[in-house]
Amino acid sequence: MTKANVVLGVSASIAIYKALEVLSILKKRGFNVRVALTKEASKLISPVVFKALTNKDVYIDVMEELDFEGTNITHVALAKWADIFAVVPATANVIAKLANGIADDPVSLIGLATSASKVIAPAMNSSMYLNPITQRNLNILKENGFLIVEPIEGDLACNTRGVGHIALCEDIVDVIESTLYFKHFEDKTVIVTAGPTSEPIDPVRYITNRSSGKMGFAIAKIAHFMGADVRLITGNTCLKTPYGVKRIDIETAEDMLKALKHELSKSKNEVILIMAAAIADFRPSETKDKKIKKKNENGFTLKLKQNPDLTIEIKRFAEKADIPLRIVGFAAETDNLIENAKKKIEKKGLEFIVANDVSRKDIAFGSDKNEVAIIYSNGRIERLEKASKDKIAYEILRRLI
Repeated sequence: MTKANVVLGVSASIAIYKALEVLSILKKRGFNVRVALTKEASKLISPVVFKALTNKDVYIDVMEELDFEGTNITHVALAKWADIFAVVPATANVIAKLANGIADDPVSLIGLATSASKVIAPAMNSSMYLNPITQRNLNILKENGFLIVEPIEGDLACNTRGVGHIALCEDIVDVIESTLYFKHFEDKTVIVTAGPTSEPIDPVRYITNRSSGKMGFAIAKIAHFMGADVRLITGNTCLKTPYGVKRIDIETAEDMLKALKHELSKSKNEVILIMAAAIADFRPSETKDKKIKKKNENGFTLKLKQNPDLTIEIKRFAEKADIPLRIVGFAAETDNLIENAKKKIEKKGLEFIVANDVSRKDIAFGSDKNEVAIIYSNGRIERLEKASKDKIAYEILRRLI
């Protein structure tokens, strides 16, 4: 997906330093960024810093005429240039201006003049944030199409803790990026499974696999970008939960089946289920209550029994409950990729299956990139060339529109 032009508006919150991090992440993701500062913000961090990061002049004075896009009416030129207008951080003052049409600084001028997508990340003292006037102003902005990246609870400048701490920078950039996506899945439920399952042998040991969960988390994130109500059921992973996604943590395959049934039963309309998790095929036939001690130098025999096939089980559950369900499967293989994937799609009745060769080190478990083959129920095969997992996630979801 082609990245866009972002005007980053910066106001005078103590969280202003976060704007530098947001700017850096935007640049890394390929966005074109120009910066507008309120005069007060320019007293907290020099405009020279923002100019150094963007290699572009910074708009800081409403009377200043920057030669830009063929005009010296700077706020109008920037307003037209922007695909996305993001205010990070947004003080109570600038929120009030944007909500009430006051345009007396570079940030509020652009906000009033632009027809771009609009995102703001509030940051302020808890009392100011929770004040009914601020909440009213935020509601006005929401009603006028602004996306609000809600502040979180954290340390505040007044040596207290509370709501009003600016959201995580990655989350802010994710919301900015989400504006580029058509909301094809608005009012739809997408359930994604991710990561490994862990089958306990005793309180210390367990059987698991190498899945990192990165592919499933990418799918959950992009599905949310595309407007879906996303539930992410995941095994043990250290990955951060994508912004706006409901996360359910599980351990075993049986836990995952229970979670799937629970989430599915809450849905009245069609559900898209993407089974990206690496679910253990087997589990110990018996789990010991205490740690198994090393008594015999010859080792011990671990007896296993087969786990139920979760895709087949959940399909039966949905049919019995009369819940419309579309299922996409995954096949992580080391050999005979297409043949093995075809067997799974026939056995499980999938819409399509995504197969990848995990024996390749460049796209193995834990990699940030993937290269897959999509095998459809009619036998057609489509290959997606190596790309970031976000890109692969988008291509998978695009085929479900």
